[in-house]
Amino acid sequence: MKKKLFFLTIITIMIFSCKKESINPYNDNDLKPPIGDTSTYFNDPTNFASIYSNIFLPYCANSGCHDGSFEPDFRSIESSYNTLVYHPVTKNNDLNTFQYRIKPGFVTESVLYARLLSDLNGTALFDDNSQVMPLTADIAYDPNQENIWHTEKSIYIENIKNWIENGALDMYGNSPSIPNNKPEMKGVIAFASGNTSNSFNREGSRGTIIVPQNINTIDIWFAISDDLLPTNELTYNKIKISDNFLSFQNKPEQQLSLVSQPLLAPGYYLSETVEYYHYFTCDVSNLTSGDERFIKIYVKDDTNPLTEIPSNGSSYQVIRHFTFEIQ
Repeated sequence: MKKKLFFLTIITIMIFSCKKESINPYNDNDLKPPIGDTSTYFNDPTNFASIYSNIFLPYCANSGCHDGSFEPDFRSIESSYNTLVYHPVTKNNDLNTFQYRIKPGFVTESVLYARLLSDLNGTALFDDNSQVMPLTADIAYDPNQENIWHTEKSIYIENIKNWIENGALDMYGNSPSIPNNKPEMKGVIAFASGNTSNSFNREGSRGTIIVPQNINTIDIWFAISDDLLPTNELTYNKIKISDNFLSFQNKPEQQLSLVSQPLLAPGYYLSETVEYYHYFTCDVSNLTSGDERFIKIYVKDDTNPLTEIPSNGSSYQVIRHFTFEIQ
């Protein structure tokens, strides 16, 4: 009996030992991590990862500056790229030369590059009222040019220049796409109908338009801009007027008129002259002193949904800019 058990045990062991060994998929050499770092992000000084690591992070993401307090936002590589490339400028020069902070392929049209340049005395070339970036290296704060930036800036500025010229690719080598933002308001101005030389006054520089009494009709002009489409190619072009800035839903839409040659006049920012293509002739003969009317306009570009200006999320100041009151 013991012999039989012994032979059965031996046979069982032989059977299982002949079973084909299963392959562990995780033993594939192709799945093993590479020996050493094969990434080239930081090896190329013109890669955006290097530009961020070498320039934006140490020199610009300072407390109270571009650490999220002001755009561009240099807190991370993602926020840096997204607030630079094809991002509209906030501060322009006196000639309004620039449209974007970074315009891929166009160094001289990229405001970031311009803000880095100075003459031999350290004075900003951007305009007479600006300071050189980074701010801590500007002549006003560093008159003796002791900041370490001055020992590296020629190389760093050249790297930024090459990055822009090569298309302002992201750290992975992807090309940016051209944005298509919604149309934006640039200004509202009003006249007695048929007159474009003496606009009505406002409350303050941007507040409610004050319409003198004893005027029957007024022409209200609107300056609108689009990042890609010429203003006179915007479509829909409607207006609503209400006596309550919270109640436009049931007000009738009326057609805006469009001119081929724009009226040039100060915009929302009085220092900026803008183009007014759209206007509406409004009958105010039935209004009396103190009557107030709120305005919304509706335009459409070739990509975005219908744009309402001002929208329900617009600032109170913008809403007031789209308001008139009988004196």
